[in-house]
Amino acid sequence: MNKLSKVDLHHILSRTPRDVRDLLKANKLFLAGGFIRAIIAGEKPSDIDLLGPDKTALEMYAVNLANSRSGRVHKTDNALTVLSSPKLPIQFITRWRYDEEETLIKQFDFTIVQAAIWYELVGEPPAPGGKWQGEWKSICSDDFYPDLAARRLVYTNPVRAEDAGGSMLRVIKYIKRGYNIQVPSLAAVSARFVAGLRLSNNFDVADGQGNFSTITVDGVQRINEAWATPNLMALLREVDPLAFVDGIEMVDELSKDGVP
Repeated sequence: MNKLSKVDLHHILSRTPRDVRDLLKANKLFLAGGFIRAIIAGEKPSDIDLLGPDKTALEMYAVNLANSRSGRVHKTDNALTVLSSPKLPIQFITRWRYDEEETLIKQFDFTIVQAAIWYELVGEPPAPGGKWQGEWKSICSDDFYPDLAARRLVYTNPVRAEDAGGSMLRVIKYIKRGYNIQVPSLAAVSARFVAGLRLSNNFDVADGQGNFSTITVDGVQRINEAWATPNLMALLREVDPLAFVDGIEMVDELSKDGVP
């Protein structure tokens, strides 16, 4: 494992809203994933992902932040998203929870998002009324910088419960942004996607429209495309809650107060 350069760490924190930095400094939380990639690559971030070990605490942080911003919280199975336009949406990821940074970044599906930042307390406990001393820490995979520089998508085959089509949808997004993916990673993403298609042990199962799960062509039994297509479409659910929340203006919010 590696860590972000000091220049990049400072740049990322300078573009992180002050209330988010304060939240990171006061709690066991990680800033990770796409926001870090976007800032280093000079792209426009769409949101900020925060992860932590405790779902109840994450829910409390989301509600408190929404109240302080006079915003609202949008809830999905994956996250609580604080919406307060024109500020960047803040996503508190609740589906996957982590208390250790190395375990966290190994669960990201592409190397170009395998990076995290957190605030770590250091030194002795302060005197009564004093403040803890701390410093910003970071971690990234060894392939993070090389693959980001090459704008290369390398799939990590994360071992986690996830929407089978999620990584495939992210591939489409990245390709539109000018990234590239080579055959081994594309095959791995496709395998994860297709593995989500659960065939019944009873091969004459139908979908209600007269389409059976398998079909015999020239004496060879194979998956019936008419049956598989709608089932695969169901797996291509957009897992990003921002994709179906109306009226959000995505802005690249630049902190005006510098890095503490």
